Amino acid sequence: MTDEINQTEALLQLARRFQLAELEWQQDGLRILIRREGTPVQVSGDASTFTPASPPVPEEAISSSLVDLCAPMTGVFYRAPSPDAPPYVEVGDFVEEGQVVCLIEAMKVFNEVPAEKSGRVVQICAESGQLVEQGAVLYRLEPEEEIA
Repeated sequence: MTDEINQTEALLQLARRFQLAELEWQQDGLRILIRREGTPVQVSGDASTFTPASPPVPEEAISSSLVDLCAPMTGVFYRAPSPDAPPYVEVGDFVEEGQVVCLIEAMKVFNEVPAEKSGRVVQICAESGQLVEQGAVLYRLEPEEEIA
């Protein structure tokens, strides 16, 4: 039981530190939902599953040739190495395979996330400070071979 209490306290600290409106965590049948008072609730479908927010994509921007750069783990997504630093990448930037494009904080450890392919960033799909699940799309790239 103390593990659940410690995990809940750690999640509360995380939510406070990053001023999150809502934080949901699930593991081994345990589900913790932290919601800041006064935060509007929007439920769609099965409320027991967490769906990360993703901005709508205009139809003309969707191409079957785009490559998704996905979160390698669940954690808090950061576009920059520190709050006062510029983002690693912006829309329109060209990234090389292996170049760091963001950080994901998991269990108080900041993990660098490298690009898996070279290409031009055409969409940023997550907000800095947002909790993302493993596999969530963070960036969409136009592959290098499509640019030429």
